Amino acid sequence: MISRLLIWGYGRVGNAMIQGCLQNWNELSDSENHFHELGVISQKARPNSLPSNVTWLNHADVMGSPNTALRQGDVLLLTVTDGLIATISNRCDIPGISIVHCSGATPRMLLEQAASMVFYPLQTFSGESEVDWSTVPVFTEMGGEEDFDVLARVAQLLGVVNTHSIPFSARENLHMAAVFANNFTTAMAGIAHDVLRQKGLQPSWIQPILAQTALNLGANHPWEKLTGPAKRGDELTIQKHLQLLDSHKDWKEIYQIMSGYIQNRTDNDLDVPHMS
Repeated sequence: MISRLLIWGYGRVGNAMIQGCLQNWNELSDSENHFHELGVISQKARPNSLPSNVTWLNHADVMGSPNTALRQGDVLLLTVTDGLIATISNRCDIPGISIVHCSGATPRMLLEQAASMVFYPLQTFSGESEVDWSTVPVFTEMGGEEDFDVLARVAQLLGVVNTHSIPFSARENLHMAAVFANNFTTAMAGIAHDVLRQKGLQPSWIQPILAQTALNLGANHPWEKLTGPAKRGDELTIQKHLQLLDSHKDWKEIYQIMSGYIQNRTDNDLDVPHMS
């Protein structure tokens, strides 16, 4: 059966997946690459930079007539927003189709006819640099053992070497932890830049400490790397900082919450409540 890998969505994740597939497409032998065609399904216009051998399908056309647009053996890799996953999956619930979503926060779809799987890469995709897929851990979920081959083929084409099969209950907690590690950390760096700009200081001055912080975050025990007034119990400095933040209540509240958490947290990991 001729199989196509169709990446649905051409945002940051979809683009990173297409680039990863293209890097390995010509390097894999016919026996290694079980996909005979690579394509994108998107609402956007086809970019000129995309090679001509990549199929481009219009989102509305596929949704309007999925039985015509899709073929037996197609693997749909959904990189769309979470709100669209169920809509697309239910619309394309066709025998012989494999629907694989890439969300950490959405359960595996329960479909009547199509195979349903999860392929969640734990990585942030900025769109500004190439992704080394060999370093990205991917977390999978299957409906049955027969789905393993589909996910293995996707991983092989991308160059993924680190996969873990986990249930949704674990994946959603992993996704939540990633929000703390990435999104909130990036937001804190954004506030730091905003503070400096507001005070007429150069945001570039804080880049070296951000770079070192990023290295520290890669440690097995990041709490051991923590410094600062809250860690030291330096109330005088904390109160001075809060006074400087009087004109910006949101920043002041964030500073108070984070300082309070740091001060109240014990160094014994066993004291941290574990989520079931």
